[in-house]
Amino acid sequence: MKLWLKALLSLALMAVLLWQVDLRQISSTFAATRFELSLAAFTLFLLQQVIVAYAWHMLLPVDNNRVPFIKTVEVHALGSFFGTFLPSSVGMDVIRAYRLGRYLERGVDSASAMFVTRVVGFLVNFVLALAVAIPVSFQLHNAAIFGTVLALTLMFVAGVVFILHPRALALMKNILLRFGLAGVAEKIRGFREGITSVSRSRGRMLQLIAVSFIYQSLGIVIVFMLGRALGIELSLWRYFIYIPLITTITVLPISLAGLGIREGAFVFFFAQAGVAQAQALSLSLLLFAQTLALALLGGVWYFLARESKAVAQTSRKSLAASLRSQINREERV
Repeated sequence: MKLWLKALLSLALMAVLLWQVDLRQISSTFAATRFELSLAAFTLFLLQQVIVAYAWHMLLPVDNNRVPFIKTVEVHALGSFFGTFLPSSVGMDVIRAYRLGRYLERGVDSASAMFVTRVVGFLVNFVLALAVAIPVSFQLHNAAIFGTVLALTLMFVAGVVFILHPRALALMKNILLRFGLAGVAEKIRGFREGITSVSRSRGRMLQLIAVSFIYQSLGIVIVFMLGRALGIELSLWRYFIYIPLITTITVLPISLAGLGIREGAFVFFFAQAGVAQAQALSLSLLLFAQTLALALLGGVWYFLARESKAVAQTSRKSLAASLRSQINREERV
């Protein structure tokens, strides 16, 4: 789906939602936001990013991983900065994998570890969504909710199996070789080898699943805290029902960064618990604001890193010039 179509759909959905909601109610909801809870939620959100960076870092091959963990966190933050306004989170991950791959002996290992991290993370979310879709379907007397989540789960699993199937990869490799892209074909082969190597490590996979459950659960707690900050008095268990479903729906690559789809899902599901549309929409926008704030911090980190590199290069050049000048003086003497 083309970028302009996704942007148009996001704008249309947001326009419909804002037309149905009194903007003064949204304004008053934000004005009454409890700052201390919002700040605590954002702190946990930053911790959540460190957790996913750790999951990515631990999957890098031991014999090919000489990258400090802080560098993985840095690349993760920079990817948020450069990829926030790309059509989907996939573009963000491509940027992250490329930047971290420059520090590895085999750059493709970075992409392999990122792929496995994302796949396991989505599978954990789908498992949570399937688990909570059953009571939600009974509560709303709507079996289509469970059917939709199940269909999305099966489509995701089928897509992963197809991508990694030896015949599909062989076909892709042959096509690339016909166009003289042997280097790309070799990277694809290395990509699959890296995924296979990681997947065979039962200990690391179990650890990744555990970390993914922590990551997803922490994300639900973050939304719960933001809801309390906005005055939404719902029990935590309701968030464990709604958020996995909303996250699953937002995965659909039909809008710009999930904008519009995510907000509509928040309004629909939270309305079932009696939450006003203005509050539900405000909650979704506040959650999206955290993503934008992370991207901003990533941008600051990027420019500070560039500045420190520039200063270091200038210092080295000055030192070299000073040494050359001293040598020349000694030679003249």
